[in-house]
Amino acid sequence: MKQIKKYRTVIIEPSEIIREGIKLFLEKHSAFQVTACFSDLPAFEDRHIKKEDIHIVLFNPAIVKFYKPFNIRNLFTDYPDIYLIAVLYQYVDDKTLQHFDGVLDMYDEGWMIPKKIIKIIETVHRENSQPVENIELSDREKEILIALAKGLISKEIADKLNISTHTVISHRKNIVRKTGIKTVSGLTLYALFNNLISQDELL
Repeated sequence: MKQIKKYRTVIIEPSEIIREGIKLFLEKHSAFQVTACFSDLPAFEDRHIKKEDIHIVLFNPAIVKFYKPFNIRNLFTDYPDIYLIAVLYQYVDDKTLQHFDGVLDMYDEGWMIPKKIIKIIETVHRENSQPVENIELSDREKEILIALAKGLISKEIADKLNISTHTVISHRKNIVRKTGIKTVSGLTLYALFNNLISQDELL
């Protein structure tokens, strides 16, 4: 797993007690820095946090329970590389939870929260770091890779290629799976080295 000095973490949770409790336990651990806490999505969106300033989002999926069926990842298309972790203390259906990288249960002991998050990150990283041998990128995946290298976000790519944002995200996951590269900067280098894009096109 790539070593990050501190995992910059955002908490989106309506309950102030739970927000502050999670923040307290995370900040006791040297691997985490809670950069911001929000009670709802509009407050988060209003802050326009740079994507490089977020590694982890802890999110209560009950916030969007009235919008099912709904891919919660679509709320974070500007942050494609984040680890999205559900904060649960009430029932949420499995179809909703499948959009998350992992789950924090409020019945977990407080000291377990940082350890559980690190375990989730390690699991996701292992899954994303297994390149599939002898499988080339499809033409559509190459198009999306080129767009990523040019700095476009998922929604912009979807608009440009006239496909859904969800489809773009699915292709991005396939690109990561096939190349074993998770970061946009790494994928840009991949595109350059494989002559999918020239240095001039990045200027």
